[in-house]
Amino acid sequence: MKHLKGIPSSLAFGATYFFLTASNVFAEFGGESPPLEGIPDGDGETAIRESVTSIVNTVLSFLALIAVVFVIVGGFRILTAGGNEENVTKGRKTIIYAIIGLVVIFFSKIIVGFFTDVISESVA
Repeated sequence: MKHLKGIPSSLAFGATYFFLTASNVFAEFGGESPPLEGIPDGDGETAIRESVTSIVNTVLSFLALIAVVFVIVGGFRILTAGGNEENVTKGRKTIIYAIIGLVVIFFSKIIVGFFTDVISESVA
């Protein structure tokens, strides 16, 4: 089980590195950065606001996926504990922390939606 410890953090680091460096790679080879789907090409503050909201929601969705993976890892720890109370406790804590993370992500999405509505009403 020790060899599985670094897998979630390695996946998270790899995905973050890929997303942060993708535009730099296209720029270095002289090509244009590909258009991002779901990101509007409009003018002014509206396009910027929608772009930021879209990016934040994408990041929060990715984090929610990671939290679900941690719930599965915690369940796997409990199932493979083999009567070892320490491993059961670790699995239970992993699940609890992942659920807390999901709740925080859920409220973050609500807060982003609320502020986006407030800002769009005050600008319009």
